[in-house]
Amino acid sequence: MLVIGNVNKLKVLRETDIGYMLNTREEEVFLHKNESNYLELKANDTVNAFLYFDEKSRLAATLKTPFLTVDKPAYLEVVSILPRLGVFLNMGINKDVLLSKDDLPNNFNLWPKEGSKLFVSLHIKTNRLVAKIVNPAEIYEVNDLEIGAEKKFFVQRIGEQGINLYNEDKEMVFVHNSLIRDVYHLGEEVSVKIIKMTDKGYLGTLIKQKEEQRLDDATVILNALKRYGKIPLTAKSSSEEIDKFFKISRKSFKRAIGYLYKENKVKFTENETILIDGE
Repeated sequence: MLVIGNVNKLKVLRETDIGYMLNTREEEVFLHKNESNYLELKANDTVNAFLYFDEKSRLAATLKTPFLTVDKPAYLEVVSILPRLGVFLNMGINKDVLLSKDDLPNNFNLWPKEGSKLFVSLHIKTNRLVAKIVNPAEIYEVNDLEIGAEKKFFVQRIGEQGINLYNEDKEMVFVHNSLIRDVYHLGEEVSVKIIKMTDKGYLGTLIKQKEEQRLDDATVILNALKRYGKIPLTAKSSSEEIDKFFKISRKSFKRAIGYLYKENKVKFTENETILIDGE
């Protein structure tokens, strides 16, 4: 059965001035000579062709091997950014694949940069192929990690309570907001220290040991605000709510946001603490 976004075994029908026509049994598909890997093909030859949609949403073929297919996600590198559309990723063929702005954070500062790498899957959407970030919850192959070890990971997801990290060794770790020193963006490569294993997976820290002692609560909260713009906590929030988000006491949280308020860095609503524009 013919699968767009995957490699198909197809037969060459005929040669044209600039390429070849392939038979899909449903329609003829054009294979440009630039996409033929410099092979000289003739009628009735069989080829393994990846099927995709070109710039005009026409079905096209290439003999180049893509880094991912519709049934095989992969790490792809960001090669260009268009704020009105999203980011384009190199998928191993002459046409890059779009990761839509609709699947990226509202905060542009958290978008991937050129050179960032994300673990993505390939999907078909109205006559075009698009990329989607693979949700860490959908990643089932996870290797064992050594407690205390420090390893390289890529930022895969930025959530309300912290960030999920994944790497090309199929290893996964979560870093809570209270253990994050700076603001990170999707696809950024970071060095993480593995600190413990829980029933939900491995936990890590992005705070260097020498910084850990002098990291104050206000800095942790401010960095979270820089990532999300606001947090669903105020001085009225319960100890349980604060502990879930920051792993600090209610007293420490109130003292920290009080300091940030005096420094004119935050403002409050009934249910949220909001970063003041310009911070």
